[in-house]
Amino acid sequence: MFDLTDATVAYVNALVGLFFVFGVAIILYSLDDVFVDIVYWLMRFSGTIRAERSQLSEQALLEQPQRPLAVMVPAWREEAVIYEMLKTNAVHSATTVFFVGAYPNDAATQREVLRAAAERPENIRLVIGPHNGPTTKADCLNAIIAEIGEYEKTANIKFEGFVLHDSEDVIHPLEFPLFSALIATFDFIQIPVYSFRRTLLQMTAGTYMDEFAEFHNKDLFVRQRLTGIVPCAGVAACFSRRAIEALKSWRRGEVFDPIALTEDYDVAFAMKSLGLKAAFALNEAPYTLDIPRGADQVQRIAEPLAIATRENFPSDYRAAYRQRARWLLGIGFQGASKLGWGNTLTEKLFFLRDRKGILSGIIAVVAYFLAFNAIAILVLGTFSEEWRIAGYAMLDPTLRVVFFVNILLLINRLVQRMIFTRSIYGFGQGLMAAPRVVFSNLINFSAGLRALYIFVWRHKARGEPLSWDKTSHTIPNHNVEAVQT
Repeated sequence: MFDLTDATVAYVNALVGLFFVFGVAIILYSLDDVFVDIVYWLMRFSGTIRAERSQLSEQALLEQPQRPLAVMVPAWREEAVIYEMLKTNAVHSATTVFFVGAYPNDAATQREVLRAAAERPENIRLVIGPHNGPTTKADCLNAIIAEIGEYEKTANIKFEGFVLHDSEDVIHPLEFPLFSALIATFDFIQIPVYSFRRTLLQMTAGTYMDEFAEFHNKDLFVRQRLTGIVPCAGVAACFSRRAIEALKSWRRGEVFDPIALTEDYDVAFAMKSLGLKAAFALNEAPYTLDIPRGADQVQRIAEPLAIATRENFPSDYRAAYRQRARWLLGIGFQGASKLGWGNTLTEKLFFLRDRKGILSGIIAVVAYFLAFNAIAILVLGTFSEEWRIAGYAMLDPTLRVVFFVNILLLINRLVQRMIFTRSIYGFGQGLMAAPRVVFSNLINFSAGLRALYIFVWRHKARGEPLSWDKTSHTIPNHNVEAVQT
């Protein structure tokens, strides 16, 4: 015979068991976050983080001789943004040439690139790869690099730097002078990537503001200091000629692994293996490019911030989790099989940090469900004797310790995120970073499920190849003065 009290007690006891499992899992999953936080703030308070920054003034950057740079832009169905991107960014340097890689079966993108090239023939070149699209960005980049070699022969030029960018990027006017200044010293340079400012209520797009602000102002410093590896963001990154040639020799003719979904992540470890010198360059400029509140155009804002590339990251939930699923596939699944788990303790830590994303969103959402249940049980206990009796199981001393530690970790995570978002976007966005942590976990939950489905079912079980999962891009309008150097 059904007994409501027994059923209620059984349900709550099951929840308590799940609380223990997922509470401990979250603690373990958070240890690397706490470690990175501690190392960063020790560097910050001791002043050693200053050694990781470059301090070249705007005047010094513009007065130096500008080295020839090749900008590599892989493009698949980017007809909506590629013309505006090229028109806006190709004006920054007379010694820079944009090589846009398009596919034979993508006539619309080819047409827009040729339209831009007709206006600036000395700065823009269309590259049509040998394969129909989509393949991977890595495959497209290899075709671009091969064409750059042919161009160098006919134009009698040797590019000293090879810059990575995407079709939706808005490039800071001082980026190319900065690369030109540093490329003689370093084989690889990564500068920050930030989202454009979005409204307070754009939750999906806002998560990119928060995550890139924290990663590119904290995590990269710690990774560089502890491992000597600077992860490539895939954009706003510059390779020296020596690096390109070393990678090409190492891969027997190809710079990037053509099957890699996250070629930027993969190549960082290859450069470390080859003994190439990398740097994350946070160099302050007297102005930044952003979209002020109430405006609809990119403007030059007189605010001292790092020279950085800006992007309109996805504002649509589906586009965001599909993009993140591709990152998880490349970094989590492909990375584990190709790169292993590293040799040193710090390398193993950061490999684990990168790959835990496959399950972190799923664990977080289950934790939210359990927290909702805990609150519901407390409320029901004020109205029902059965729920009040069952709720005593939640007073277990060990469970209370687990719960308390989780609260402390959550507060730390929220505070860290708010600090770094505020440093780029101001106080209001800094406050909104806290609720966006929850929304970010929901996106990561969907991305984790999609990545598992694609890798386990479609790739492993059905044998389908992993290919470029297209993300639709947008690029904002520009105030002409914003892009003039």
